[in-house]
Amino acid sequence: MSRPIPRHVLWITTDHMRFDCIGAHGNGAVHTPNLDALVSGGVTFENCFAQNPLCMPSRCSFMSGLYPQQTGVTANGHCLHPDFEPIAAREFKAAGYQTAQIGKLHFQPHEDNDLDPRQRNSYGFDVFWLAEEPGPYEDAYMTWLRTEYPELVDTFRVVRSNHPDRAGEREGKVLDAPWQASFSGWVAEQTCRYLDTGSRQEGQMVHMGFYAPHPPLNPTREMFAPYADAEIPLPARASDETADKPEPLASMLRMCSDWGEEKFRQYRRHFYAMVTGVDMAVGQVMERLRSRGQLDDTLIIFTSDHGDMCGDHGMILKQHSFYDEVMSVPWVMHWPAGFGDSPRRVEGLVEMVDMLPTLLGLCGARPPRVMQGRNYAEALLNGDEPDTRENVFAYHNPGHAMLRSQKHKYIRYANDEEVLYDLSSDPDEVVNRVGDPACSEALHELRSRMLGRSLEASRSPQRLIYRY
Repeated sequence: MSRPIPRHVLWITTDHMRFDCIGAHGNGAVHTPNLDALVSGGVTFENCFAQNPLCMPSRCSFMSGLYPQQTGVTANGHCLHPDFEPIAAREFKAAGYQTAQIGKLHFQPHEDNDLDPRQRNSYGFDVFWLAEEPGPYEDAYMTWLRTEYPELVDTFRVVRSNHPDRAGEREGKVLDAPWQASFSGWVAEQTCRYLDTGSRQEGQMVHMGFYAPHPPLNPTREMFAPYADAEIPLPARASDETADKPEPLASMLRMCSDWGEEKFRQYRRHFYAMVTGVDMAVGQVMERLRSRGQLDDTLIIFTSDHGDMCGDHGMILKQHSFYDEVMSVPWVMHWPAGFGDSPRRVEGLVEMVDMLPTLLGLCGARPPRVMQGRNYAEALLNGDEPDTRENVFAYHNPGHAMLRSQKHKYIRYANDEEVLYDLSSDPDEVVNRVGDPACSEALHELRSRMLGRSLEASRSPQRLIYRY
């Protein structure tokens, strides 16, 4: 019997959205009815981990199936080569799909991009409607906003990312404007328009790139409504987590030392509202697919590049702390024609580099051998348990790395300082066990395994021409 092949692929990515920012993942404080529907009728990887805690290196990694050391993008500010291969759009195109990029991609630095006369690289997408941030420069979103909602341009425009006023945008501000005019609303409308123009016989792969819930935390009235009077739980934090941590991590733990409980609650309140804005967009696109009779035959993937601390451990945003709040991200797939409509949870450890090989496998394509990620397509289609990983690996320039198993997490900073958590007894990652004799054997083993993973993740993706 032949395998089903999805007619359309909708790859949805967010920015800063951690695993527990979906209601169906156990967070009763966040309002995500449409994402909950994807979870309740699809496949959820409960332990998916990013290969880098920052946007650009994570995105270049999971959209190539390679580790940051192999793409050359190991921190924000690096630039993925315009002809880099393998990369998602070119692989889907080779599999017979027309490809479209709508919203945030972030393979290149975007600060001051409207002052740079050079052409932006499309990385193989047939349609390229790029907008990396909501408003600082003239891009696809601002062009649309000036046309459709000219009176709201100043409402949604934010200052550039290196402007000192950006720090104040973390505290949250509700905009007196319709959701439809927001960045998330624009991504939804453009996606629906693109789907409407395509042939019903032609396969389409669309990357919906949301900027939210990345600050600035400026939800519209509709987005904020579920949280205006809601009780928001406090973040999880211990009384003093810096005492046993090396300075690279201790300095991060001190970043919000002057914040009180209410300020953290407000951060979460507005952050969750930004998540709800994304959920509204997902619902609009799902309804459009349903009205066209295409929802069952569309493979929808929902994920994020990394998470946000949201006050846990007394931190916000993301850094190379490597806490699960930053590294653990959603990976949800919904495709009734291929998976059925019953919920399925995969509990084993997986990496984001596994995503692209798996998606290509589901679409009947053979992932390039150079890809480091694993292909779980056959197991998922057969209803079997995927052969997941013993550990997951992450790397951040200039030499910070993490290795995580089900029982332990090991972090090594560039100055040879180390952190070890015993996750079986300390799942909240509070106590550094590096100096504990009871953990010496585990520490030795994890050091050795990190060396092996680092070497494996550094293999060149360059094509061999001659062997001499």
